Amino acid sequence: MQAIVLILIGGAILRISIGDAYLNYVKANMRIWLILSGALLVLLGVLALVDVLRKGRAADEPTPHDEPHEHDDGHGHGHGGPRSAWLLLLPVLAIFLIAPPPLGAYAAARDTTNGVQPREAKAPPLPEGDPVSVTVSDYVGRAVWDDGASLEGRTVQMTGFATPNPEGSWWLTRLAISCCAADAISYKVQPLEVEDLAANTWVTVTGHWVPGGGTRSDTAIPLLVVDSIEQVAQPENPYE
Repeated sequence: MQAIVLILIGGAILRISIGDAYLNYVKANMRIWLILSGALLVLLGVLALVDVLRKGRAADEPTPHDEPHEHDDGHGHGHGGPRSAWLLLLPVLAIFLIAPPPLGAYAAARDTTNGVQPREAKAPPLPEGDPVSVTVSDYVGRAVWDDGASLEGRTVQMTGFATPNPEGSWWLTRLAISCCAADAISYKVQPLEVEDLAANTWVTVTGHWVPGGGTRSDTAIPLLVVDSIEQVAQPENPYE
């Protein structure tokens, strides 16, 4: 039984790693380690299965001293492993059959902070040319922690998903991860004077910064005057 569990778990890891599904759960640079670990689990499972089959054939051969208790624990139960081990198959089946989506509006709405303070005290200038493409996390960092100094007079373009704002309208949102979805941090921007969007609707927004929303705080949500909004498909990598 343990051999089958190993093979299935390893196969599930390989399944999400060979395509792009792994990006829903971990950073792109983790792919090689997922492939290696999945292949190792499959190899160990195959070796364990071969060993079980070999021992099974050996047990079927007659011996000079027939001792039926040799493969029994005295209570009528073999040594196939704990039945609870089969519970390990539940997440495997979920990956094979359901493929859980990446974190979205539900997780972002429950994150009470809005990003973290950037390492650099002063944000570097934006590249020349408008609109300039920036990440949601970069916009939040510049607006909140650098008082919008590098954003003033510039037109920016960001891609994110809609998270319903309890006070009305929605936040342009993107989640950032350091390693995997378990350490995800949300970054939110408040678009001004926009129509409501359904949760998890992906959009590319073009607009410009205006003061407001708070500064120097990990709960501040900066504002954006919107020039245009275009609905788009979810990016290949949903995280920043």
